[in-house]
Amino acid sequence: MWPFKRAERSAAVIDPCLGDATARRLDEAAGRGDWPAVAALLTPVADQDLRAFYVGVLADRGGPQPWIGQWLAARPQSALPYLVKGAHAIQWAWQARGNGTASTVSEAQFAAFFERLKVAEDSLDQAVLLDPEDSTGWAELITTAIGRRLGLEEAERRFKEVVARHRWHRSAHARMLQQKCAKWGGSDELALEFARDTVERMPAGCTLGSMVAVAHFEAALLADGPTEDYLARPEVLAEVRAAADKSVRHPDFRRIPGHQTADGWFALVFHLAGDHAAAAERFDAIGNLPTELPWGYYRDAARAYAQYRAKAYRALST
Repeated sequence: MWPFKRAERSAAVIDPCLGDATARRLDEAAGRGDWPAVAALLTPVADQDLRAFYVGVLADRGGPQPWIGQWLAARPQSALPYLVKGAHAIQWAWQARGNGTASTVSEAQFAAFFERLKVAEDSLDQAVLLDPEDSTGWAELITTAIGRRLGLEEAERRFKEVVARHRWHRSAHARMLQQKCAKWGGSDELALEFARDTVERMPAGCTLGSMVAVAHFEAALLADGPTEDYLARPEVLAEVRAAADKSVRHPDFRRIPGHQTADGWFALVFHLAGDHAAAAERFDAIGNLPTELPWGYYRDAARAYAQYRAKAYRALST
């Protein structure tokens, strides 16, 4: 019997905390407006990728978060409340814009989007001023550069600030890759070059190997013919396999919260390319805790994940 059968029957959910105890405590503290508890949990986190993940959990909370303002009023010389305010304002901005293409966004939506991004940028500027060694604020500023259409040169300047502090910052690389994609004014060539260069230089076991899968997926969406045909090209599949070998399939790969995104990109691309055994391995690594990306490309992320996982497992059982 295929070993993934049991997982297939379980329900997958999009859990922003990804089952992490610290993330859950942060979310609960924010829910009750307890900013001192948030500060106490977040302050000692030294790992920059974990720090970015935890800030993302707080940022993803919908609606107004008055406790952030209370935190700012009580600790005006602390970088953390400015960082959290800026990250939350980015999500707030995208809520106003929506996830559709630019042609589907109204003038009123764009106005709210840019206004909220300005709030985010002002807060993040203050955060990096107060804490010059932190990379997370600079990573968030890459997103505001993309949203405010400041151009590739400015986004790259901000990216350099991140990697000067944390060379392999996973969310900063993911954001910079999006800036280089055709949909944000770049091109398939720029995105693939950036992904390939990153994977070539990164240490074995680094999560950023998934950038090759992302870049090829983005290129496949714009290619002539079915997405599956592009991804199944022998040279494309070979490159994705090699990137997986150096990252998620390497024994040194760290499965800290958020690894599900890297595993998810490989699972999706392997499945679409017809390599169902490789896809099933990644689905098993994810379990029932997928992340919004890449499955959010298919609107209902949890449902899409469950459907693609079931297809991969069925393909192996026939």
